[in-house]
Amino acid sequence: MTAPRSVAVFDLGGVLIDWNPRYLYRKLFQHEADMEHFLANICTTEWNLQQDAGRTFAEACAALKLEHPSNAEMIDAWFERFDEMIAGPIAGTVDILSELREQEVPIYGLSNWSAETFPFAQGRFEFLHWFRAIFLSAEVHLVKPDPRIFQCFCERFALIPEQIIYVDDLQHNVEAARSVGMHAIRFSDPSSLREELLQLGLLRSRARVEHVAAWVSNLDRARGFYERWFHAASTPEYSSAKHDFRSRFLSLGGGPRLELMVSPQEPPRHAHIAISVGSRQAVDRLVKEMEEAGVQIVSRPRATGDGYYEAVIADSEGNLVEITT
Repeated sequence: MTAPRSVAVFDLGGVLIDWNPRYLYRKLFQHEADMEHFLANICTTEWNLQQDAGRTFAEACAALKLEHPSNAEMIDAWFERFDEMIAGPIAGTVDILSELREQEVPIYGLSNWSAETFPFAQGRFEFLHWFRAIFLSAEVHLVKPDPRIFQCFCERFALIPEQIIYVDDLQHNVEAARSVGMHAIRFSDPSSLREELLQLGLLRSRARVEHVAAWVSNLDRARGFYERWFHAASTPEYSSAKHDFRSRFLSLGGGPRLELMVSPQEPPRHAHIAISVGSRQAVDRLVKEMEEAGVQIVSRPRATGDGYYEAVIADSEGNLVEITT
């Protein structure tokens, strides 16, 4: 039997931390072309990977300065001003990490990073202390995309690859993780990552009240009341092509909206509360779980004429609840 994908493992730079040597070297070079030549031919990605694999910066910089003595100051800046290569956190991904932590999903870090420079980031970002553990390439003298680093990671923490969802911004690292059995995601942006984790079921949607709704006898009069006394902003009126039904959504400065609805068949009253769960897949999944648990399903998931994807259930007191994206 295949183990459930229940563990999240994150690369750090490019996924949670916005790291790029250009943030530093644009301050040191007058011309972009000179900076790019330096990064392509002197302090290269391959050179830096050797520090990620455990070589000290003292040794690395000394050797490089013998080859390029006129660039000695620029070479030393890589280590001495390393913190200036870090622009900050990638906030949307940190939010996802926080939600996984709140939902008690085991979270780990697995990163190509020098043991000498990692403390700069660790002292700066509180979220790096949220992980159960962070596994650095320098500890084992292996760097991604070598599949052995993923195997060492699993052995260290008694995990099996089939448990793991791994996130990395580099395709060759993603392919290496897949080669050992992990479900690997190529990170492009936080919203895409969130959607994929929701679809995989590792991340649960944060439900929020999207709007509350009331049937009224006079739509324009009710709208005017909330505009006058609560400074509400109204959407254009929606009118159904199939039913004798009209509605408006009112915003009152933030938070859930108020939907006012009118139909000859409906007397004025509270109608329903709508709770957003984030995506169509989340609506479908939640309604299926509710049905299996015996919750009354009033109407199944569907796309509505005013652009919603929703289902309607009855809560334990018989109140109607729309579950929507």
